Formats: sequence, C-alpha cells, structure tokens
Amino acid sequence: MFVEARANSHSLLYIFLRMHMTHNSSGTETVGVLGGLGPRASAEFLKTIYEFSRHICEQESPRVLMMSDPTYPDRTEVLLNGRADALLQRLISDLKKFNELGVRSVVICCVTMHHLLPLLPERLRSLVISLVDTALEGVLAFGRRQLLLCTNGTRRMGIFERSPLWPRAADLIVMPEARDQDAVHHLIYRLKQNARADDLIPEIEALLVRYGVDSFIAGCTEIHLLVREAVRLRPAHQNWLYIDPLTMLAQTIAQGMWQPPTSIQYAGAD
Repeated sequence: MFVEARANSHSLLYIFLRMHMTHNSSGTETVGVLGGLGPRASAEFLKTIYEFSRHICEQESPRVLMMSDPTYPDRTEVLLNGRADALLQRLISDLKKFNELGVRSVVICCVTMHHLLPLLPERLRSLVISLVDTALEGVLAFGRRQLLLCTNGTRRMGIFERSPLWPRAADLIVMPEARDQDAVHHLIYRLKQNARADDLIPEIEALLVRYGVDSFIAGCTEIHLLVREAVRLRPAHQNWLYIDPLTMLAQTIAQGMWQPPTSIQYAGAD
C-alpha cells in the first residue's frame, strides 16, 4: 500500500524523534519553516500540516511562520563548486530572523542545505530539526530496505552518511547506481520546473523494481510533491511504501507533539 512506512502496525509518525517531541497543549509554540527551496515543496509542506490538522478547531491549529525565499542560489551547484560560505551567511541571517521573532524550532525545506548544519553557530543549529535525522529515525523504526532518492549534491557530499544515526541505518539503505542517481537528480529538477507529479510516479516505480525494494526515502523535499500526489491518486498507486520526513513532521506538528529540538552533534562538513 502506498502509505507512510509502518512498524508493528503503528505509524512512524508517532515513533520517530521522541527526543524532540512532547505534547504542547497550549498550542502557542510557533514552528518556523525556511522555504522557497523550492517554493512548491515548501508550500506543499505547509498545506500538509493543515491537512493533517483539519479535524481540530481552527483556533487550535498549529502556528507556522514560513519564510519563502526562492532567490537562494542552487544548493547543489554552489556546494559542489566550493562556494558554501555565501550560502552559509544567508542561512545564518535567516535563522537569526526566526530567532528574533521568538521561533524556537525551524524546518529547513532543503535536504542539500543540511550540509551546512555543522557549520552553524550552536545557538542557531539548536533551532533546526534535521530532515536527515528524521528520515533515518524512520528507517530504523521501519526496519526494511529503502531506496534513497536525493539530489546529486546530497549524494556526493555524503549528507546522510554524516548523520549520527547513519552507522545504525546504513545496511537498510540502497543507493542508486551513478546513471540512476543522475536520473533521480533530473527528476527532482523537473519537479522544480513544475512538471506534473503524477507523470513522474511511474519512473519511481520502475526504480523500485530495478533495485528490488518496495520502499523509498524522500531524500529531497521535492519528492514530498510526489508523495502527496500519490496519496491523492489512491488507489491507483498502492505498491509503494515511503519514508518522507516532511510528511512525518507535518503530522507531528499538526497533532501538537512539537517542542524545540535538542542539540545533535554532526560529523564535520569538510
């Protein structure tokens, strides 16, 4: 079935990242979203949060402050060409803005940007909920092999491999071969260029068959668009399982299980 990966019949949305989550009955905690990276993916994430919270009173819905800035340069291009500093300074500036507005938890809607987390000052790094760690918590809870779908930047810089959770999860993660990795990268950029998500679903299905797995990790936030479109197209697509950190976080935020992250130590970015 094409649903979030489940373990022992309980949704991973309530299993993962307990170290970061607690019940917030006041509903006053504001979650920050650094979006525009790309804009469709972060807009879909915001929509997903409120779709999950649609059954509660409007006034009890999550407070979310999104900064959508599509003028950030292409993360893969900048980082693979050794120009991380300018990108880092922009990220620091935006996280400072969230901090000044009283936001204590921030979701950065770009996995490739997570390359910069170890370079942030600790007081700003402590604001960020890592999509990489969220995904790997899901992998560990689900306990089955996953195909990693991510950009070339994320792959070449070993962003998942630098997570403290990687040693425990590595044996459960299948990496596409070079040609297929390039195909995944181009699929992601087609999504950025407003390709119809439902037109791209068969390409993911073919990759799952090729690698002998039935589940994948949404290792780029653009893949969230495919995940949500497939949910809308049920029952046409019932042969996928997936671990999508944005879907996981959206439901957790919507259910009032949110609190600021604890500090996590990352391997260096060099």
